[in-house]
Amino acid sequence: MLKKELIALLNAEIAVKNPTTHLEHAIINVTTNLQSARHEDVVFYKVTNDEKSQENFRKRLEMGAPGLMILNHGAEAFVKNENCIFIDSSRFLIVQKQILDILFPIKNTMKLIGVTGTNGKTTTVNLAMQISSMLGHPAISVGTIGVQNSKGSLIDDLESTTPSYPEFRKIINNFQDEYEACFVEVSSHALAQSRLYDLMLDGSGWTSFSQDHLDYHNTMEEYFEAKMLIEKKYLSKGKHLIVPMLEKELYKKIIASNPNARVTVAKTLEERKITDKPLFYHSPYNQSNVEVALQLNADLWGEENIQKINLKLIETPKGRFSVIELDNEGMAIVDYAHTPDALINIGVAIKKAFPAHLLTVIFGCGGNRDKTKRPLMGKAVAGFADKIIVTSDNPRDEAPEDIVMDIIVGLSSGYEAVIDRKKAILYALESMRKKEIVLIAGKGHEEYQEVKGVKHPFSDFNIVQNFKRG
Repeated sequence: MLKKELIALLNAEIAVKNPTTHLEHAIINVTTNLQSARHEDVVFYKVTNDEKSQENFRKRLEMGAPGLMILNHGAEAFVKNENCIFIDSSRFLIVQKQILDILFPIKNTMKLIGVTGTNGKTTTVNLAMQISSMLGHPAISVGTIGVQNSKGSLIDDLESTTPSYPEFRKIINNFQDEYEACFVEVSSHALAQSRLYDLMLDGSGWTSFSQDHLDYHNTMEEYFEAKMLIEKKYLSKGKHLIVPMLEKELYKKIIASNPNARVTVAKTLEERKITDKPLFYHSPYNQSNVEVALQLNADLWGEENIQKINLKLIETPKGRFSVIELDNEGMAIVDYAHTPDALINIGVAIKKAFPAHLLTVIFGCGGNRDKTKRPLMGKAVAGFADKIIVTSDNPRDEAPEDIVMDIIVGLSSGYEAVIDRKKAILYALESMRKKEIVLIAGKGHEEYQEVKGVKHPFSDFNIVQNFKRG
């Protein structure tokens, strides 16, 4: 589509237009990432009348070079750049759909299944994707660890847990002819921001609910209501929201909020007569995750097919209860747990699976996120760890020392603080005793550490593997 054709298409929506150049240039892509945009891209971006927002806009525009920018009406008062058109921000999704329907049409042949939850989304969509593929229905999973199929990674990194509406439309357009189902993580942010927009779900799951993201949602009730949108707004007629048997309180809360909610409980492994469980499923929460994954597939492809599934043939997602065996009957476990509830769950699971082992826990908290959970995470770890090492996670724009101080409010005693995460991990590994487990929590699959807006290469896995190799 030529730039002039795109502008003509949107003419009825345009409130103000700055001078436009290179009208014969082709526009072949839609994005919301200004900093990575190129001449063939149309970019949607909101900029407000405050100094920080405008400074961010200028910095990102210096990195990018978009062919056309669509900004919110009102921004024309302070954005004087060429190739900007301004429309009402409430119309962004509508206009995005108009363009995407031309550039990235979808056939609605690939089933979309959404999974929400404070913890467990990544594991559940990944397991569900593998189960679907085992049943002869090729599938992909979309979320925190990118886009994957049963053989591995298709797209390594996405900008966020749930892609923006344009990015998700492009994923569907790209893979719809090859795959029958797409299992996608649906975060509370995505639900609150209508990132699915007009995309309806053929099935949905809700894995867990506990404190997180209160920096965004303000209250637990607001957080809960955002997640309720997965059933209320996006679940197709005749479909159900699946919750695990373990989450009885969540089920009650959903029904209390909406007695007519289409919510059902997943069959347990015991009910399915699956008794030969690999170590990964000895933890109650991972068992819950696979129960939801199995039920989603049973609802899609038929209950009778689920009996064919052998859990031993399923690869568990990297950074989710990933065990690395070490000398002296010890091991390191790398896990993404980064909420109080997730830490308690994995701690209890490890203690139950390895009652004769000592447990050292290394963890921190991310910067620029919900500060109220930091002391709660300290308190959670204190409830099960034999040794505690508090360190940095992704400090972002905060001083890691300040984050550590917030965490140790929840720790009365019996902890050590090693701010440098690599040094903390090596210190724990070097001082391991016989039959000891070192749980390295918070980052899981991530291969970076974000400091002051820069993502530095960093992998918990690599540090452990290099230590193991000497």
